[in-house]
Amino acid sequence: MKYVYLVNRFALKEKSDRIISRLQEVSAHFDRDYEIVINDTAKQAKDSLKPYKNGEYIITSIGGDGSINILLNDLIDTNNILAFIPSGTGNDFCRACMEELENGIHESDVVRINDRYFINVACFGIDADIANDDNFIHNKLIPASMRYNAGVVYYFLTYKPRKMKVEVDDKTIEKQFTTVVAANHKYYGSGYRVSPNSLINDGTMEIILADKLNKISMAKTILSMKDGSHLKNPAIEVINTTKAIISSDAPFKANIDGEPLLADRFELELLPKRFRFDFNKEFIEMMTR
Repeated sequence: MKYVYLVNRFALKEKSDRIISRLQEVSAHFDRDYEIVINDTAKQAKDSLKPYKNGEYIITSIGGDGSINILLNDLIDTNNILAFIPSGTGNDFCRACMEELENGIHESDVVRINDRYFINVACFGIDADIANDDNFIHNKLIPASMRYNAGVVYYFLTYKPRKMKVEVDDKTIEKQFTTVVAANHKYYGSGYRVSPNSLINDGTMEIILADKLNKISMAKTILSMKDGSHLKNPAIEVINTTKAIISSDAPFKANIDGEPLLADRFELELLPKRFRFDFNKEFIEMMTR
């Protein structure tokens, strides 16, 4: 199949020329049939997919988790296959794939959330506020690897738990939460191992509920997310399911794979093996050297 590389200059900016050069070099090394599509605006990027929608291509996102999410929503229920080259601030979906997957085309579960889809993680609460805050996530004055952590520090000091209602299977929980996470894969927040047992094709998602925490407990929980040991905390509950509803009395923020959403009710449903993506560890390693 032919590879189509989407180079969005408006997002990649000064990295664009180097990425184009590397794409040419590495694709030649792997003897790929490919073309490079260069987009200067978000509208141009959206329109550039139209010639490929009814075909069978491997269309490649170059960016972070948000770029993967946007392409997922454009390609779902087509015959195209998604691929990705990490070049964002988080790259959490790629991080988990590099740990656990063999090279090849994989069938992945996805989660429908209202009228959109995500492949990695949706969060509600302190995590969503951090991930949606451009003062940190896209702040060029902060090194990319530290932006999420800077947001963590700020919201740790200022955050107040939010009352949410979580309906899972025949269970309804309504109280103040520090965070609620729906996980289809392991990582979020640039390396926080929020759901260490999640797999992208196991037919289930993990709903992770963190009760209202005081500052000391919150700090310990955040630090323990780096290695996944937060799940031992009695204030954390994990529910495996395929459907959930998360709601509140007023609209509140969510974040799906790095992309923001706002609503007062989020309906989630896991769709097993609904989407295909191509993964080649060696190609990614050569592209990101």
